Amino acid sequence: MTSGKIENWLDIRELVLMSIGTDKGRWWANKNFGSELWKLRLAGKITPDTAENMRQMILDSVQWIVDDGLASRIECAVEQQGRDRIAYCVTVVRPDGSAMRMKEVWNGV
Repeated sequence: MTSGKIENWLDIRELVLMSIGTDKGRWWANKNFGSELWKLRLAGKITPDTAENMRQMILDSVQWIVDDGLASRIECAVEQQGRDRIAYCVTVVRPDGSAMRMKEVWNGV
């Protein structure tokens, strides 16, 4: 997906946020890019399964970063907060072992 070397954490952060925040199938350059979080929004409510489904959707959307060698692994933790919010934390571990965490909140409904 990337053609050049990603040099800093700001670039990685931007790639992760773009991958999660872009609806899969909507980006002109690659129909496989993005997440399927929009499917959760269509459901109209958060159920006990929503947080785990969201975690997997996030991991699926950023897998290309690992596949391209920009990270050695990416982890995601989620926590439902009330009836309409899920907090998530994405941890990106680079091949050199350094890591960065991004904490965000998803307001699904």
